[in-house]
Amino acid sequence: MQTIIFDMDGTLIDTERVSQSSWRRAASDLGITLSSEILHAFVGCSIPNAKEIINAEFGDPDLTERLFEHQAGIFMEAMERDLELKPGAAEAIAAAKERGLGVALATSSGREYSTNNMTRFGLMDSFDVTVFKEDIENHKPAPDVYLVAAERLGVDPAQCIAVEDSFNGVRAGAAAGMHVVMVPDYNEPTDEIRELCAEVLPSLTELPAALDRLM
Repeated sequence: MQTIIFDMDGTLIDTERVSQSSWRRAASDLGITLSSEILHAFVGCSIPNAKEIINAEFGDPDLTERLFEHQAGIFMEAMERDLELKPGAAEAIAAAKERGLGVALATSSGREYSTNNMTRFGLMDSFDVTVFKEDIENHKPAPDVYLVAAERLGVDPAQCIAVEDSFNGVRAGAAAGMHVVMVPDYNEPTDEIRELCAEVLPSLTELPAALDRLM
């Protein structure tokens, strides 16, 4: 292996906890309820696809737009107050660099949002390459974000480890031809997802030992 590529939301930073609570509050404020199935489906889901899910559920595009706008405000306020690194995140990045691996960040989130978060936790300078939603055409589960990262690193995708928390992220890394390590956050892996993974770990704390097995 030559490179390790980290997803961000739900993998390096604990955004899903903040996101799920903000969705529940936003829905309650608008007098609706989001089912657990919808909340699970939102994990690793792009905003356009998430809007399609809400449109299909409630049949009211205006409600969908109001819900997403309201949730975004709640979410950003909560992020400033409550956001934390996932356990073992900084140590996992350090362990990869100690083993001589290239380290990349590949996220479907925007450049400004992602850069602010990584800078906030002192991690931005740890990445040799970064890929954001502005750099790709198709979102996960399409492999674009990982293929662009590998191209910028100048390595074969087969020599890369993708670290993910979501089903769509795992599918994207596998579709790119990478070795996928899943650290489940909100959704536990199904049999289908487990078959796409080289490793499934309880937390990033176990990643350094997994790297030794995969290298």
